[in-house]
Amino acid sequence: MNLLDDGSFRPASVINAIVPDEFGVYAIRLRSGAALPVPFQSLLEDRATRVIYVGQAEKQTLLKRLLGNELRARGNGTFIRSIGAVLGYRPPFGSLAGRARAQNYSFAPTDRMAIVDWIDSSLDVSWSVLPQSEVHEVEVALIREHTPLLNLQDNPRALPELSLLRAECRAIAGGLSTPVL
Repeated sequence: MNLLDDGSFRPASVINAIVPDEFGVYAIRLRSGAALPVPFQSLLEDRATRVIYVGQAEKQTLLKRLLGNELRARGNGTFIRSIGAVLGYRPPFGSLAGRARAQNYSFAPTDRMAIVDWIDSSLDVSWSVLPQSEVHEVEVALIREHTPLLNLQDNPRALPELSLLRAECRAIAGGLSTPVL
């Protein structure tokens, strides 16, 4: 699989018309010359990679999951919530109070636009189409092998700093004044 080969990556800003409406896995990396906020940039450098996230499009296609949810913030993507929190954005206070899916916070529309602009100027993306039955297994293997910075699940080097930021965002969206850890 050439998912992580340099030649497989494209700037996030130019992929709208070429992401396939098929199942598969995807990788997101920091573009050369771009940087993450402290402490995430140094943590990424310690891993000697620019890959920050590996994801799966198993229940939704790459078009809907990768492009719609993760890169364009049109749904509840794990990556968009993580990168938004890392960039310093927080959901509106109480925006998820009383809702059943309290982990699926989102950002205010102007913040979502700013996050998408940052994604377009700072990230490269790669994907591989796979049979739907293979997607999850391949994603887990890639996460375990490459330990991308913003993957928490199945990552042997998951960042407690990211877990804390996401807990803070859930608490804010849930209308709590302090994070529930």
